Amino acid sequence: MSPAKIGILLLYLVLAVLAITQGEANVGVWSLRLLLVLAAVHLIEVVVYFKLCQSAGGSLPMHLLNVFLFGVFHVQEMKSARQ
Repeated sequence: MSPAKIGILLLYLVLAVLAITQGEANVGVWSLRLLLVLAAVHLIEVVVYFKLCQSAGGSLPMHLLNVFLFGVFHVQEMKSARQ
């Protein structure tokens, strides 16, 4: 796993912990909002890159999950693997 993907997972973890533990505070509210915005953006990426995931070979559900979690970082890996 690339350092960028590890960093993204750590960011998600920090945002989730803040959203859960600081629920009513501003930091908790904004952490949750940011997580929801990121989820919406990544859902759009899944739709946009669906055909690329299909043609990439391997497990389609895993590619879709990786695009949902890591977005363009996983797309770049798929594109470089195709070449």
